[in-house]
Amino acid sequence: MNKKLFAFIAVLCFLDVAFADPCAACTYSGTGDDTGGACTQCPAGQCTPGTGTTGGSDTVCTARPCSQGKFSSTGFDTDGAGAGCTACTAGTTTPGAQTVGTAQSVCTLKACAQGSFSASGFDTDGTGNGCTACTAGTSTPSTQTVGTAQSVCTLKACAKGSFSASGFDTDGAGNGCTACTAGTTTPNTQTVGTAQSVCTLKACAKGSYSASGFDTDGAGTGCTACTAGTSTPSTQTVGTAQSVCTLKACAAGSYSASGFDTDGNGAGCTQCAANTYSAQSATSCTSCTNNRTSPAGSTAVTACVCPSGTTGPTDGVSTCSDNTTSGQKITVFVSLIFILMSLF
Repeated sequence: MNKKLFAFIAVLCFLDVAFADPCAACTYSGTGDDTGGACTQCPAGQCTPGTGTTGGSDTVCTARPCSQGKFSSTGFDTDGAGAGCTACTAGTTTPGAQTVGTAQSVCTLKACAQGSFSASGFDTDGTGNGCTACTAGTSTPSTQTVGTAQSVCTLKACAKGSFSASGFDTDGAGNGCTACTAGTTTPNTQTVGTAQSVCTLKACAKGSYSASGFDTDGAGTGCTACTAGTSTPSTQTVGTAQSVCTLKACAAGSYSASGFDTDGNGAGCTQCAANTYSAQSATSCTSCTNNRTSPAGSTAVTACVCPSGTTGPTDGVSTCSDNTTSGQKITVFVSLIFILMSLF
């Protein structure tokens, strides 16, 4: 009888052990299972390294939550030092700490794009919401910028006439923007580019002007021409009215390298020399031909006349012929003979 009772009790004990459940992760008991009752829960923010943890106090809850940007199958590490948590790929993060997951799909937040920021450097929903845009003309140095105020938008837009790969400088002081070569500029500030080809606007030619000193399309359109007989002192003249066309054309009978004076009062124009002539705005004087002569400052080809003793048309260019008559020539010849005879 005693043997049968003992066997019955043994079977019951075996069945109790056989059907006991191990303590789940983040819980523990003296036996590591629930044979003695429900397993004890670890304090908030702590966990056991695994299931079936044996212990009499929460000192066995050695695992700590995975930090934001990491995850694990339990949301905790495996050693209390971070081991066992998988980091999100660059440019992504988890919504918070203690994220439970086994794949990167739990890293739902994306880095704020360059030119925006947030308290964490990431958006709040994976679509960009939650990132604050920098004010116009400023940007952040990179993506994933952490901040709560516009002061983190330290980069300034490249000024008109310069460019960079991002359209912004690299330090907020203009460094990192490449200047356009002389005589060219960009259409706007904040120009994005890596080569001078983005400097599409050309300086207004001498004799024209615009509000910026440049055209509007790289082909000269947008520059206003000076009225006839006037010019600007140089290329790339800035102005909105003809008053910037301060140079006057050299008067006929004078010239300069540009065809205009240098001060709007005639200074800088040189008078044509004798035996030359010029029209208005001349860059040089033209010489008379066929031995014709003209006074200094002559204003037209018709000023070139035949020299004394010759005659010809008044067109200023035709050949002049000797105007001495045949009788005069004979008289001179005979006179020369008598002179020679008297000498002997």
